[in-house]
Amino acid sequence: MKKAIVILAVLLSAMMFTLEVSKVQANPIKLNRIEFVDSDMEVVYAHYFEVGSDLSDVVLPDAPEKEGYTFVGWSIELPDEMPDYNMVIHAQYMVTQVVVHKTIGA
Repeated sequence: MKKAIVILAVLLSAMMFTLEVSKVQANPIKLNRIEFVDSDMEVVYAHYFEVGSDLSDVVLPDAPEKEGYTFVGWSIELPDEMPDYNMVIHAQYMVTQVVVHKTIGA
């Protein structure tokens, strides 16, 4: 019985040492989110990126449609690298107006 207790104590010590070494050697990865939202704050596209990662290959989502408006672009351009904060990029619209001219008595 004493032998089993000693073996268990040694195994527990080895596990604790492994856990402590693993914590020291771990490399944390910082991820932040980019969201593209429409005028109703509905998420059109969202993805997590590691801070400092290259964003040059990110494809912008398709223009969200809004009745009576024309999509003119996103509120900001994507930076070259992922910043150390979350980003929310808003769709921007312009009111679509139709002007009708009527000639009377032509």
